Amino acid sequence: MVKPAGSVFLKLVAFTLLLQWGGANKPNFVIILTDDQDITLGGMTPMQKAQSLIGDMGVTFNNAFVTTPVCCPSRTSIISGLYQHNHRTVNNTEEGNCFGERWREEVEPYAFPTVLNSDGYRTFYAGKYLNMYGYTSEGVTHVPPGWDWWIGLVGNSQYYNYSLSVNGTEVKHGDSEEDYLTDLITSYSLDFLRQSDILSSGFMMVLCPPSAHAPFTPSKKYTDYFRNVTAMKTQNFNLPVGVDKHWLLRMSPSVLPESTLEILDAHYRNRWETLLSVDDLIESVIMELESLGVLDNTYIIYTSDHGFHIGQFAMPWDKRQPYEFDIRIPLLLRGPGVPKGQIISDPVLNIDIAPTVIDIANLSSLVELDGKSFKESLAGQNTTGREFVIEYVGEGSDLTVDEDCPLVLDNKLMYCSVDGSCKCQDSRNNTYSCLRRISAAENILYCQFDDDEAFKEAYDINADPDQLNNLAYQLSADVVSEYESTLQYMSTCAGAACNSPPKQ
Repeated sequence: MVKPAGSVFLKLVAFTLLLQWGGANKPNFVIILTDDQDITLGGMTPMQKAQSLIGDMGVTFNNAFVTTPVCCPSRTSIISGLYQHNHRTVNNTEEGNCFGERWREEVEPYAFPTVLNSDGYRTFYAGKYLNMYGYTSEGVTHVPPGWDWWIGLVGNSQYYNYSLSVNGTEVKHGDSEEDYLTDLITSYSLDFLRQSDILSSGFMMVLCPPSAHAPFTPSKKYTDYFRNVTAMKTQNFNLPVGVDKHWLLRMSPSVLPESTLEILDAHYRNRWETLLSVDDLIESVIMELESLGVLDNTYIIYTSDHGFHIGQFAMPWDKRQPYEFDIRIPLLLRGPGVPKGQIISDPVLNIDIAPTVIDIANLSSLVELDGKSFKESLAGQNTTGREFVIEYVGEGSDLTVDEDCPLVLDNKLMYCSVDGSCKCQDSRNNTYSCLRRISAAENILYCQFDDDEAFKEAYDINADPDQLNNLAYQLSADVVSEYESTLQYMSTCAGAACNSPPKQ
């Protein structure tokens, strides 16, 4: 954690007072949530405007994580402030409670947008929500509680040829340049800000562009912008693994052939090119906030729903793994009283965003949340480290196994394509829970897989940031017992208890 000094310290004191007693006006909030944007593989490199307009004008959290590395469960955690084991959205299907009945009835009505909206905040949502949104029996007519303006993407990320629910009415878009979804989100955002009644009541905007999710389609104006870029060659890039990694990673082929590596390069640069439109969105919204005279009273948060891998450990491209490249995310924040250009090392989670926004707004959540506010970190107050759980429930469906792949067609495998050398992205036995602990004494990951092998993985992240050496079967019995006991506790915790596990 950085230590403030001099005039910076005075600014932090003023910031703390502002958060304690509030100002003359309610603080506004703009949250930009990207899709599948990594931080460990150069995912922020294209974001020059985001860096200069948010990071350089505020703080960057360099230990930001998700608690579930896949879209719908992670987005559910962001909106609800709950771990997966409490909101119970376990995958991207309706059966897995992705925009399922249980979510709509038991969790969604108590999410943080309803807290701000009931206090008089004008609220706006545009872009991807949850993967199954619009596909349930209610269709696009369902406008989630807490939103005054609702521009919800039907289904999963798309850039062209998609449908939106515009305040409950379906609007279809094609493949013309003006239909590019990120640019359309920008246009709707500016329209919202220019309404005469918005600025007088306090507002919150959540902007969710599809970048950098598949199908990795850049705007026509940015096509081939990064034509000479290739995938980052990390130490674990296309690295064959042995018995020390989970079965899914040991799946054939042990290394990806050149034909697949060329596809990886294309996906890598296309992902970067989609993010350039997000950078434009950020610039346009901040310029509008400044022209309206409200920028200095607005907190702007930039983050992603999880990370991404592209060639690491000879996996093609996806997320869903407990490794650093899939669970670490970018997190930048600027706002009134926030110090400029500072790096904050306190561990923060996706489940912390909801309680932080509620806390800064000086409001109270409707239910007890698993996450905790990182307001104190913004005010320069260091924490003593943190431990948290990473949870994932693997998926399988023979409908996603390419018939040209030499695989047994059963429902245990998921997303197996010829382009990816038929190495599957997921499987039912890719189900795990992990303890992630960051402190002055330790920086570890300890995972247990729910499979026939009862497979375990453990890594010392300080000594082995690329997670090359699985230490799980070298640990002493006492260490394993302590890790397993804490993991069991964290995997069932709820509310404030999730942030104060018992000492062993």
